[in-house]
Amino acid sequence: MLNITCPICEVDHTRLQHQRRERGLRLNTVVCLECGLVYHNPVVEDQDRQKMEISPGQWHTGAGINPRQRRKLIRRWEGQWPLIEPIFKPGLKVLEVGCSWGLAIHNLQEMGAQVLGVEPDPEQAAHAQSQGNLSIIQSRFEDVDLPGEKFDLILASHVIEHFPRPLAFLRGAREMAHPETRLLLETPNILAPKVSPRRVFSLAHNFYFSPQTLKWLLLKAGWQMETLRVWRRDAFQILARAGEPRIPAIPPGAAREVLRAIARHQYNYYLKMLFIWRKIPWWQKYWMYTVDPRYGR
Repeated sequence: MLNITCPICEVDHTRLQHQRRERGLRLNTVVCLECGLVYHNPVVEDQDRQKMEISPGQWHTGAGINPRQRRKLIRRWEGQWPLIEPIFKPGLKVLEVGCSWGLAIHNLQEMGAQVLGVEPDPEQAAHAQSQGNLSIIQSRFEDVDLPGEKFDLILASHVIEHFPRPLAFLRGAREMAHPETRLLLETPNILAPKVSPRRVFSLAHNFYFSPQTLKWLLLKAGWQMETLRVWRRDAFQILARAGEPRIPAIPPGAAREVLRAIARHQYNYYLKMLFIWRKIPWWQKYWMYTVDPRYGR
């Protein structure tokens, strides 16, 4: 495990939010009191996970290839396509980091895109490669060497929260971009989690973003947010364009929104019986996974 400072503020001005011990690791979840970024400190590194002899896929989902995971990936793709469609054209060069089963890049390849997937889990990488003869690199993104390669679109769905160094990941992706490249990220929203309070801060995730904290991190790495879509509960998406790195201007009191959201969730989850509603398919379709009108671009 690695002690870090906030990758946005580059200081260690935090408040301990949650503490637990799991699988022999002590997790200290903190909130940066400057920007509101939530993260484990120390962060969990890959070597910590490897000692437990659990594959990346099992670490994240708790299971291997199964119908439930397929339904989840289909729903994610259906949510991503509206952001991809306006920029899509045949021949588009696409890189997906953490491609899982390869469902998204398989669909894009069927429409004429040139695709490449990176997936650290051996079982999922093999499954992806068998789906339409996809080109898959079975590796951690940090270990991938593609000198001089540039992509038109880079996808990372429910990936950035796992990295111990998310700023390094975004900067690495920026090196694979040209001026018109888009980056599409999707990640859980700490302002509106769907899971119970005891499961919010998990061993699988190192970082817990709000739309604002991820926007600031992107800005530092050289990405400019173009479109923001926030589901009413669970996750949000950002489509960003390659730009120049900038230091974000963080207003005073930026952490208050995050701290209040975490406190609300601790009683709203049970008071409003979200543990029941979130499992009802029609509620998921017509409320939970609809766009939150409080957020604009």
